Amino acid sequence: MTDMQKEFKIEREDAAQLFRDIADALEEDDQLNMEFGDNKLIQPLNGEVPLRIYQDENGTEIGFKL
Repeated sequence: MTDMQKEFKIEREDAAQLFRDIADALEEDDQLNMEFGDNKLIQPLNGEVPLRIYQDENGTEIGFKL
């Protein structure tokens, strides 16, 4: 597996659609398939989803592992 670390700034509507796509994959599929321009992400899905919430004076960051 190739390491990837990217950061994107997207519009709220695009973020909402991204979260819907992730939720659909978690509920219905065995893997998540996504494209970000020239980058493709294929991630097998399993049972648990670790969730991380970080908050400081700059805001709140929510992350999870698939």
